[in-house]
Amino acid sequence: MQELLIFLWLLALLFFFPSLLSPILIIFTIIFIVKYTKYKKSAYYQITKQPYFSLRRNSGKYGEYLIYKCLKHFEKNGAKFLFNIYVPKERDETSEIDVLMICKKGLFVFESKNYSGWIFGSENRKNWYQTLPTGRGRCNKVSFYNPIMQNSSHIRYLKAFIGRRAPIKSIIVFSDKCTLKDVQIRSNDVRVINRYNVASVVSDICNQISGDLLTDNDITEIFDKLFPYTQVDEAVKKQHISNIHNTLNPQPIQRVNEATAQVAPQIHTETFIEQPEVVNVDTTATVDDPIVLNNTEPMSTDKPEQAALQCPMCNSDLVLRTATKGVNAGKQFYVCSNYPKCKYIQAIAEQKIVLNPPEA
Repeated sequence: MQELLIFLWLLALLFFFPSLLSPILIIFTIIFIVKYTKYKKSAYYQITKQPYFSLRRNSGKYGEYLIYKCLKHFEKNGAKFLFNIYVPKERDETSEIDVLMICKKGLFVFESKNYSGWIFGSENRKNWYQTLPTGRGRCNKVSFYNPIMQNSSHIRYLKAFIGRRAPIKSIIVFSDKCTLKDVQIRSNDVRVINRYNVASVVSDICNQISGDLLTDNDITEIFDKLFPYTQVDEAVKKQHISNIHNTLNPQPIQRVNEATAQVAPQIHTETFIEQPEVVNVDTTATVDDPIVLNNTEPMSTDKPEQAALQCPMCNSDLVLRTATKGVNAGKQFYVCSNYPKCKYIQAIAEQKIVLNPPEA
């Protein structure tokens, strides 16, 4: 409703009061109306019902939408898209696929990583690394779960669920803001690319396949079977997050007071939002102190979905931090990546985090 009111307000200003608008504002209004109208007609909106302004504020969702925009022209040839598919697993668990394209050449499963910085990784290594500059000639090396293994897990459950032999390609898509510095891939069915290459890579794969592998009826049948799992209610989504949290056996969530919230005032770049990260933080630092960052491995688990830990309060990703000084030295805990807007902390296992360290 809020988006509709803003849209109607801009439309009214443009057509009924053009003299009140500057040329720049008029151009901005026209561009916004065009983008908004296209978005409302897109398959992404029709399936996800994600509000436009909410989409632009969510780095992960916006990355998925940009992948769809790059591939939208495949719809002219009969391709269908699905987003955020909660594929059923054993023990009432789910595996979430970011973007799926179903076309005559097969199924394309996309894992979206809307990251920045330099990316290092190998297909057979459990952890990949992202290097980000932190100023003063320093850089922060962040580890995250191998996205190829993560997507392989999605594909395994997808094959079991659709119950048919269908050719499936795995494509890991990083944002245009990052550099794939050293990524080693051996499998023919896997691609790791930047988003600006996704259309050409998919076209090349399709051109290498002689003849159609799926009919229009096959595409519709697979789409219809998976579509209900894109429309799950909040209970299923919360259960999906809960299953991931239970894997790591966390303690109940606690509010973070203002004193603790000042621990990491300088972590503010958008690159930390859509990924699991591990940062060593000086818990005794003041607001003006530089933050000391070290390489630390994340808590490991056999479940690929560990990379999807989210804050139950605002649905942003949780980030793993380890205190290096003070009364919490050596202890790990999760905090919301949406800090300072969301100020929540979550302890791990039996570790007791002291939220108010005693003054010296």
